[in-house]
Amino acid sequence: MMVVMSSDPAPTAQNPTVRHGAADWYELFFDLVFVVVVAVSVHLIEVDPSLGTIVAFVLLLFPLWWAWANLMITNNLFGERFRVMGALVVAAMPGPAMMAVAISGGIDRFAWLYAAGAAWIRILLLIMWMVPRTTSASSISPWRTVAYNLVTAALWLVSIVVPAPYQYVLWAVAVGGEMLLLAIRSRFSFEIYDRASVSHSLERIGLFVVIVIGEAVYLSVTGLAGHPSVEGGASALFGLVVCAMIARGFFRWGIPSTEVGLESAQRAQRYGALRDVVMYLPFLLIVGLTFVAASIGTAVVEAAEPLPPGVRLLLATGVGILYLTNGTIGLRLGRHRARLALLVVPGVLLPALACLVSGGLPAWVTIALIAVTLVALDLVALALERTAAHTSGPPQLVD
Repeated sequence: MMVVMSSDPAPTAQNPTVRHGAADWYELFFDLVFVVVVAVSVHLIEVDPSLGTIVAFVLLLFPLWWAWANLMITNNLFGERFRVMGALVVAAMPGPAMMAVAISGGIDRFAWLYAAGAAWIRILLLIMWMVPRTTSASSISPWRTVAYNLVTAALWLVSIVVPAPYQYVLWAVAVGGEMLLLAIRSRFSFEIYDRASVSHSLERIGLFVVIVIGEAVYLSVTGLAGHPSVEGGASALFGLVVCAMIARGFFRWGIPSTEVGLESAQRAQRYGALRDVVMYLPFLLIVGLTFVAASIGTAVVEAAEPLPPGVRLLLATGVGILYLTNGTIGLRLGRHRARLALLVVPGVLLPALACLVSGGLPAWVTIALIAVTLVALDLVALALERTAAHTSGPPQLVD
C-alpha cells in the first residue's frame, strides 16, 4: 500500500525480470515545477477553504497530475534507452508552469494559458512516443499515439477560443479520451504495463509525496517565523509529528508492500491493478496531503484560536482520504480486508472525532490530537505487522 500503515508485512522478494532504475537528475529537476504547483494550490485553499475552492482545486489539479503521470510513465519506458528523453522532459517544464500560473492568477482570466500549457505537454509527449519508432523500440500503432497525444493537444488548443463553460467540457473530453485509450485492452496498454519498471514508478510517486509533505513542513516553519508564539510553536511541533507519521507510513510500510504487490500484478498481467495503483489512486493521496498541509499552515498562524469549521473539516477529510485510499490500494493488490479494516476504519473515524471534539479548543490542540491519533495507529500497525506473517495467505489480486 502507498501512504499510511499497512497491516500486511512488507515482503522482500523481488521480481528479477523487472529492471530497477533510479530516477534521473532531469526527472528531479522537472518535479521542481510541481513544488510550485503544490504551493499555489495550498495557498489558494488557505486563503479560501470553501467548498467551491476545494472542488476547483481538485478539478484543476487532476489534469496536471495526469500530465505528470504520463510523462513519468513515458520516461520510465524509454528514458534509459534514448538520451533525448531527458531533454524532452526538461522541455516539457513550461507546460505545468503555465498551468500553475493560470491557477494562481484565476482560471476565469487565464484559462487560455492553462489550456496552452496542457497542449504543450501533449506535443512533447507525442515526440517522446515517436522517437522509439525510429529504431522499432515500440510496436504501438502510430495512430494510437497520435490519437492519445496530438488529437487531445488539438482539443486543448481549440478550447482557447471557446467561451466558458464549454471550454471546460473540451478539457474533460481531452483527459477522458486519454483515460479511455489507456483502459482499452490493446497492444498500447500491454506494452506500457509489461515494460514499466515498478520500482522507478514508485520512486517517482514517492518523490511527489515528499513535495507535498515538504510543503506542510515549510508552512509550519514560515508560519511560526511570521507569527511567533508558544501556541504557534506547539502547532508547528505537532504538525511535524503528523508529517513524520505520514512519511514513516509511506516509506516504512507503503513502498515495500506496494512494490511487491505491483510486481506480482505485473507477472499475473493484472493490468487494471497496475493502472489504478500507479496512475489514478496516487492522485487522491496528493489531494489528501494537500488538505493536511493547508490545515497545518492555518493552525500554525492561528494557533491560539479554534480552527474554523471548514478547516477542521478539511483536516479530517485529508487524513480520511489518506486512509481510504490506502485501503483501496490494499484491496486492489489483494490484501486481507479484515486487517485493512483494522486500520482504515479508525484511520477515518478517529481524526474526524478529534476535529469534532476540539471545535472550541485552540488550533494547536486539534493538531496535537491528530498527531496522537496517527502515533496510536502506527503502534497498531506495528502490532499487526508482527502477527500478519503467521496468519496471512497469498494475496488475491483483483483486476
